[in-house]
Amino acid sequence: MAIRQDNFEFIRDSLHKRSAIALNDNKHYLVETRLSILAKQNGMQDVDEFVDHLKSPGASVLWHDVVDAMTTNETSFFRDRTPFDVLRDNVFPALLSSDRVPGPVQVWSAASASGQEAYSIAMLWQECRNLWPTFNLELLATDISNKMLARGRAGSYSELEVMRGLGEERLERHFQSDGGRWQISAELMRQVEFRYMNLVESWPALPQMDIVFIRNVLVYFDFPTKQKLFAKLHRILKPGGFLFLGGAESVLTIDDRFERVFSSGGSCYRLKK
Repeated sequence: MAIRQDNFEFIRDSLHKRSAIALNDNKHYLVETRLSILAKQNGMQDVDEFVDHLKSPGASVLWHDVVDAMTTNETSFFRDRTPFDVLRDNVFPALLSSDRVPGPVQVWSAASASGQEAYSIAMLWQECRNLWPTFNLELLATDISNKMLARGRAGSYSELEVMRGLGEERLERHFQSDGGRWQISAELMRQVEFRYMNLVESWPALPQMDIVFIRNVLVYFDFPTKQKLFAKLHRILKPGGFLFLGGAESVLTIDDRFERVFSSGGSCYRLKK
């Protein structure tokens, strides 16, 4: 049975308010498919009964699960590769020039899902840190999904997940086989701090960032939400800091305080000094 129109509109509007995810009016099937699992888990016959329950005052605790279910958590190690090549070959050298005062390089992987992006950044740093022995990397990974954050903190990945983006050399160097899964090294796990964060709510206190990865997220937000997000990123980035977006995303038509750099195919931007 198709979800009732009033219930679809309730989910669409509530989801936008809580997470800024903008659902098109033709996404009834997506809502039905993803929420039907939650309906069964909570002992309800169908999605309409579950959504009707969500409207009651005592059901607010379920909204974390709803946002989890409706969030797309597609990720992989070294996804799209080019941004990581730019990070290694251009961004790290630009940041770590001889006139920089020694201290931590602050990197934020926003919308990090199950951690592959953050661990990919940590791997690159480990592989070239001998070039900058006086500097350390402090890496924050945040996400709106507590389930994804738990997976990132565990650092355990399936055979399929490690085969997506990792070559044999990196797999052998940074992982150990563990009963059909692959466990990332303790050294890399110590490198990354995982923390819950909703990008469209008030942000907690964060350090000034040298680099922010917020890739393949903007496609889910409407234009006013993007404007607010870039205004916050402008404040959190250090002057001259770097911003990585998805290959199909751009800041140039939204906020003119950033400029595209390094011929990165549109993925890397720098905050104008």
